[in-house]
Amino acid sequence: MNEVRTDEEQVEALKNWWKENGKSLVIMIVVALAAVYGFKAWQQQGIESSENASALYQQLVDVVVPSADADKKENYATSKHLAKTLRDDFSDSQYAKLGALLMAKVAVNEGDLTRAEQELDWLLSVAKKPLLVSIASIRKSQILAQQEKYQMALDILSKVSLVSLKGQSSELQGDIYLSQGEKDKARTAYEKAVSLQSAGTSNPVLTMKLNDLTAEEG
Repeated sequence: MNEVRTDEEQVEALKNWWKENGKSLVIMIVVALAAVYGFKAWQQQGIESSENASALYQQLVDVVVPSADADKKENYATSKHLAKTLRDDFSDSQYAKLGALLMAKVAVNEGDLTRAEQELDWLLSVAKKPLLVSIASIRKSQILAQQEKYQMALDILSKVSLVSLKGQSSELQGDIYLSQGEKDKARTAYEKAVSLQSAGTSNPVLTMKLNDLTAEEG
């Protein structure tokens, strides 16, 4: 009899506990399930977004390297559209950043320096990785130098932090100083660029620039 009463008491205790806690338990379970399925949906959305960005970037590459019979003007318009779509819809992706870098190069080849600067300025505003920041800074400096904005071109080279690109940055500094007629500074920059070359490598053009300066001074 005592066992029966004990069972009844346990059942009654469970009923009372459910009255007090059942609702909150259901809510916790629902929240947990929502979190799990929400995370899975978020993961799937991320995969689909990456795939879409990748497809757009590949289209951009295909347009940039056109067939022989392609309409150059039409291709340039298409490349601008694709680069803008990447930047607007997938701005957080690496594909958008690589697309901006590629589009800047295409714009320079087309003589559209304004568009090239816009692409590089956007890239520099969002890029965090030293490689992208360094490449974009060098290309922006080249464009500024071409426009004879020499001081601005020199200033932006300070953003080049990647060791493997510092030699290229120093050579560009030398070119800019030489364009301004500052031969001593140009020589110093070229010598620094030479010192930054990797062991066993050489840059014939850089060597020629330095030799030309030495010959003039001699």
